[in-house]
Amino acid sequence: MTRGIWVLALTLLMGVSATVGQAQDKKIEMTAVNYDGLKQEVLKQRGKVVLVDFWATFCPPCKKAFPHFIEMQKKYADKGFVVLSVSLDEAATPEKVALANTFLRKVDSPFRNLLLDEPQEVWSKKMGFKSIPCYFVFDRHGKWVRFRASDSADGVDYDQVEKTIVQMLNEK
Repeated sequence: MTRGIWVLALTLLMGVSATVGQAQDKKIEMTAVNYDGLKQEVLKQRGKVVLVDFWATFCPPCKKAFPHFIEMQKKYADKGFVVLSVSLDEAATPEKVALANTFLRKVDSPFRNLLLDEPQEVWSKKMGFKSIPCYFVFDRHGKWVRFRASDSADGVDYDQVEKTIVQMLNEK
């Protein structure tokens, strides 16, 4: 990505975030990260159970799942549960960044919202998935379980995701 496009995307991202803060009295931001930055975000949460939600605005099942995770965050936050939202919308495309921000405002996302700034080839190879929705749940020690759309005919089994989270929260 050229430096000019990166600056334009980041400027748009910061401008939309500032507008969000003024419009709703709650600032919702997306932070651009690469794969290593994402790993660091997960490591910062060590000692907690972490769900990493990979989503994009072009993925209706991803957007449909978002409220499930908002409810889980509210329900289990006091027990050490954290959700990291990771948009796979293209960071180089200001329109995609704006769409992602609009969606996050609409659902009033309470999470740390990240924008993965890597080509699909990089994240699909390093993270072992090619399609979304896909979720990784990390226990308090960093061990993970992956849930993805192809795990069942109807998509992701959110009841199973929640059962796994509750089990991990109850482990010490």
